[in-house]
Parts: sequence; structure tokens; C-alpha cells
Amino acid sequence: MPAVVAEKLHALINLLESSENLQDVAEMQIYHLHPLQGKREGQYALDIAGRRAGYRLVIIPLNADGNEWKEKNVNIIYQATEAIIAWEVSNHYE
Repeated sequence: MPAVVAEKLHALINLLESSENLQDVAEMQIYHLHPLQGKREGQYALDIAGRRAGYRLVIIPLNADGNEWKEKNVNIIYQATEAIIAWEVSNHYE
């Protein structure tokens, strides 16, 4: 991964740690927080260095019990998530 992407990944992780909830991050359009589909249902992706860079951080939001959400409404998930699992960093277009 290019150094600039690594720096932006650290910044994104710091943002996630300091945010009240995922709604705060979702409102920052540069990260394009969105749910994944198919076999990745329950996982969410964030663009690390903008959409053109192609690198993304895949996370799994957890509910108050520490379990993956069964809820489908992203607004509820974004507002009520108390912890996440940073699942993978990948170049989405490779």
C-alpha cells in the first residue's frame, strides 16, 4: 500500500476511535461509509483515501452485546454501534 494511503488509514482509524458513533463518520462523505452485499452482508466499507485510490477499510459493526447486528436499518446501526471489528484493508479494484 502506498505511504499516503497508510497515513490516511491511520487518520481514519483515529477518527473511528474518537467518534461518538458511526453516524458521525457516515456524515463525512469523503469516507463513503456503506453496507456491503451478498456474502459480505453485515460488513461495511469506508474509502480510505477517496474513491479514486481504491483502498477501503472493511468493518463489522457490533451491537451493545458485542454481536453482529441482525438489524437491517443502517440508520439504527450507525447510531447505536458501540464497537467495530476492523476486518480488512484491501484495494477494491485489484
